[in-house]
Amino acid sequence: MARGLKERKGDGMLQELYIRNFALVDEVRLTLGPGLNVLTGETGAGKSILIDALGLVLGGRSSSEMVRQGCEKAIIEALFAGKRCDRLADLLQEQGVEWEDDTLVIVREVSVSGKTVCRVNGRIVTVQTLRQIGAFLVDLAGQHEHQSLLRTEEHLAMLDLFGGAELQRLKQSVTDTYDQYRKARRALEQAAMGEQERVQRMDMLRFQLEEIQTLGLKPGEEEVLEEERRKLAHAEKLSVTASNVYDSLYQGGVKQASIVEVLHKLGTELEGVLRYDSSLETVLELIKSSAYQLEEAAHEIRSYRDSIESNPDKLGTMEERIAVLNRLRRKYGESVAEILSYGEKIAQELHDLENHEQNLARLQNEVDKLEQTLAKQSVQLSGKRKVFAGKLAKRIMEELSSLMMPRTQFEISFQYPPDEKGILVNDQRVHVTQQGIDRIEFLFSPNTGEPLRPLAKIASGGELSRTLLALKTILSGDGLETLVFDEVDTGISGRAAQAVAEKMSALALSNQVICVTHLPQVACMADKHFMILKKQETGRSQTVVNELNEKERVEELARMLSGAELTDTTRKHAEEMLLQAKALKSKAS
Repeated sequence: MARGLKERKGDGMLQELYIRNFALVDEVRLTLGPGLNVLTGETGAGKSILIDALGLVLGGRSSSEMVRQGCEKAIIEALFAGKRCDRLADLLQEQGVEWEDDTLVIVREVSVSGKTVCRVNGRIVTVQTLRQIGAFLVDLAGQHEHQSLLRTEEHLAMLDLFGGAELQRLKQSVTDTYDQYRKARRALEQAAMGEQERVQRMDMLRFQLEEIQTLGLKPGEEEVLEEERRKLAHAEKLSVTASNVYDSLYQGGVKQASIVEVLHKLGTELEGVLRYDSSLETVLELIKSSAYQLEEAAHEIRSYRDSIESNPDKLGTMEERIAVLNRLRRKYGESVAEILSYGEKIAQELHDLENHEQNLARLQNEVDKLEQTLAKQSVQLSGKRKVFAGKLAKRIMEELSSLMMPRTQFEISFQYPPDEKGILVNDQRVHVTQQGIDRIEFLFSPNTGEPLRPLAKIASGGELSRTLLALKTILSGDGLETLVFDEVDTGISGRAAQAVAEKMSALALSNQVICVTHLPQVACMADKHFMILKKQETGRSQTVVNELNEKERVEELARMLSGAELTDTTRKHAEEMLLQAKALKSKAS
């Protein structure tokens, strides 16, 4: 278990968040629970710092400026437990991360030098991998995420997410065909070169192919040549050494017997004393065996000596071939095998260039077939998207109605941008990408009778926030997810604020929800309520977090209702809000 975290059992996915030396935070531990976890505090207290820390441990961008002044590094640790996900399990297995008890401990460290270290269950991973893992664990809606609704390119991703496995399957088919189509198009464009360029290319390929084929190369030849060259270059030394070894083993010298002769003599002496001690028989057998083996070695070294060839002409020829080989390796590949592979490749290219018209026809036919398949798949995907678009628009209007926007009209428009180089769909060439031919946009009208216009152009901040909450509610899947909202209720008040609070509370029945809010209507619905404070200690500012009990919640809600000055009236109002919230939650559950 990572330092600073203690394993806890519970239904929520994010059970604990530990932060040290991060921005204004000296040390903070948040023990979170299932349901709605609310963070409140005065402006500037550091509420969003905690969400930034969570974003960092999920793979967000780091900076040395995140490290608390005077400290060496910032540490963020998060403990996750809950529903097991097969796709996440596959990803963790690929990275060598053990995940046996459905518990994940993620640690992110950022040093003042800017260096960052990421660990998952003790295993070091890259930031990119951490970001992939984090996407399975938390859906984080920052206070500026409603801006994603302003980017039309994001709308298609939201629709496809709503469409689930059916749309994903169709889209994957389009993506696969698109990749093949683009590859075939590039091959066709390269083949359709000018005549002069084609002739020049053919001349160059013929020269390269002749240069490779003339040598008659064989795989692994460079190693054989190099070994033979070394033997020829050192023939004299090898011969002298072999003769010396043979003489020492078998011939001996004028005043010195050979090693084999000495061993035979020792064996004879031992045989003479065996009758006195039979235990010496083992030693005798070892000496005899050694003598026979060395005799065999002597014969082998003599044969080797006699085979050594001293041939300066052959050595020169071999060195010339090695030099030619090295030149080809610099041009065509690191080894003979790579050179031969390159030769096969350019031989095929030369064949295609020599049969230019036939090759062009073959490539064009391939492109045409892939274009027809891509068009068919894209039209099928677009049709299915329209079905889901109607369903999504209806669901969004239902959700917005419950968020005090009952007269809102919402549609999803489809456009097919023309493109002269695109694919042919219904006698018109349209732009196509890996996502298909659709370009969609959310259309919005807040009041009955007003025309539908692009959401990005007419929606207010409060309307965007509620639309984002509606989408999160719809796209939250089958529950048991961790959803984070960082002041997405900006620009909302009154009855709309109450509707948002009830919507978040309902969402928290099947998901863990973490919410930074300034609305007392949301705060009173919390299952766990944390208050963030900024304190001055030893001349330094620091952010602290306290989990509030019932009495403290009354005080915090009263502050949120009236500001800094608390009165009996605001406290009474706060108590009533908490009682009403309990009643609403009891009824909903």
